[in-house]
Amino acid sequence: MKFSDIDFSAISRMMDNMSDEEKNKLNDMAQNMMNNMKQNEEPEEETDFYEALNINEEDFADFPGSVLDQIEAGSDLEVYYEDVKDADFSASALFYAKATLNMLRKYIYPVFKNFFDGFNNPSTTTIYSYLYPLMNEDNIHKLFDEAFGTPEGWIELKNALQQIYVILNRAEYDFVSYEDLQLLKDILFNQEILLKIKNL
Repeated sequence: MKFSDIDFSAISRMMDNMSDEEKNKLNDMAQNMMNNMKQNEEPEEETDFYEALNINEEDFADFPGSVLDQIEAGSDLEVYYEDVKDADFSASALFYAKATLNMLRKYIYPVFKNFFDGFNNPSTTTIYSYLYPLMNEDNIHKLFDEAFGTPEGWIELKNALQQIYVILNRAEYDFVSYEDLQLLKDILFNQEILLKIKNL
């Protein structure tokens, strides 16, 4: 039935012939239908990204706002695509990688610029910029000798950045599976690499 097919004059005559009690019942029924429709339209309560990632908000309280925004975007995109069969989670992975890079620029760049070539401007550095010096064991010992971090901490960061770099390349040029994304999240949040970058 089209809206134009409705005979409003007939409805009006029918309403005029109703008793007050019948009109009240009809109004109550219509109101109940409206209330039920509103309840069905109400969105489900959203889970914030701290809860979604099972991380403690207090641990990230002094993170740069841009990094938190990128983590949230990565989490939101995962939720958006999680019900899509064979979904490509590259967009989510890219936001997590961007959050990692910004943490490296803020906390590791000030150290590396005093020891290694190529650290002239933080905005031109990439994840590989920070991985490359750590692939040389002598550089790790140099950092430790100058009282920056521990060999174990730098080696852990190197191993994490290697895996992040592989996933980043897949995101840019290929496909990131759900399993790849879970590995990335495990590195960043369960193994707490983002927190460790800040505290190295």
